[in-house]
Amino acid sequence: MTSPTSPLRMPGRLRAALVFVFLQALLNGILGIFAQLEIARWQDHGQDPAGVLYLVEFLSYIFAAGLLASGIAILVGYDWGRWALLACEVLSAIGGLINLVSGSPQALLGLVLAGLVVTTLFQEQVKAWFEAKAAQRRAGPAPQPGTTI
Repeated sequence: MTSPTSPLRMPGRLRAALVFVFLQALLNGILGIFAQLEIARWQDHGQDPAGVLYLVEFLSYIFAAGLLASGIAILVGYDWGRWALLACEVLSAIGGLINLVSGSPQALLGLVLAGLVVTTLFQEQVKAWFEAKAAQRRAGPAPQPGTTI
């Protein structure tokens, strides 16, 4: 028989999903750097970079920041991080669908990971963890041993 986990202990599946989220944020940041380097290369050769490179750079950094902020918010138990992450993953999935239809089969991996993250965010155990964290914040800090009120 296993002992029940504490409601304040982050569910294991949510931890795994956050690993994917932080990896996704890192990869988006790296993509933004590569786009920035490509823009600089074009400009060094006296060429006008394609406008899509600026869009890729901008969106990569925006998604990296959004994923990072929502991941950190989830780590500390703020429910708004779940909704921000949902928005990022839905937009990412839309981009993945466009890539998949355009003939890029590797986009399927991104779609699967986005699906796993989104389904994890709305599991009952995960929602209960967010509720427990919110209740803990409302209750305030616990008094330290040996102090009087």
